[in-house]
Amino acid sequence: QGDAVKTPRTGPWSEAGIRRRFISPELVSGIVLVSVVIAVANPGGGIGDVFAITILSTLVFWATEVFAHTVAAQRRRSNEEPVQLMVSLQFALKESRGFLYAAVLPTIFLLLGLFGAHDGEFAYWIALWVQVVLLGVIGWIAFGAQGLRWYWRLCGTLATAALGLLAIGLKVFVH
Repeated sequence: QGDAVKTPRTGPWSEAGIRRRFISPELVSGIVLVSVVIAVANPGGGIGDVFAITILSTLVFWATEVFAHTVAAQRRRSNEEPVQLMVSLQFALKESRGFLYAAVLPTIFLLLGLFGAHDGEFAYWIALWVQVVLLGVIGWIAFGAQGLRWYWRLCGTLATAALGLLAIGLKVFVH
C-alpha cells in the first residue's frame, strides 16, 4: 500500500479520502446537535451567551460520547480478557472527534459576531445555515460512488441537509 500512487481520486483530499477520514456518525449527529443547541439558545441574551452555551454543550456531549465509546468497547471482550482501559480510551477519542469537528464552523461565525465583525443576529443565523450547508456537503461526499446515479446522490445530499433544516424548524417553533 505504501507504493500506491496517490491520484486526485484516491489521495487524502479526494472525496474517498475525506469520506474515510472525516465522515462519521459522530460528525453528522454532532452537527445536528450543535445546530439544535444554537437553535434553542436565546439570541436575545446576546451572541456571547449563544457562543458559551454552544461550546459548553458540545464539550459535555463530546465527553459523554468518549465515555460511551469507552464503556461500549468493553462489550467486545469476554470475562476472561483483561480490561484495556487505555486502548478503549484511545479508540473512543479517535471515534468521537467528529463531535468536536461539528462545532468548528458555527463557533467561528459566532466568534465573528461576538467580536463585532458581524452583527450578532447575522452571526447566529449564519452559524445555523452553515451547518445545513455542511450537512449537504457531507451527504454529497458520503453518497459519491461509481455507479450511483446522480439523482440518488442528490437525494442523499438533500436528506442529509434536511437534518439541519429540522434544527432551524425547531428554532422557529421554540422562539
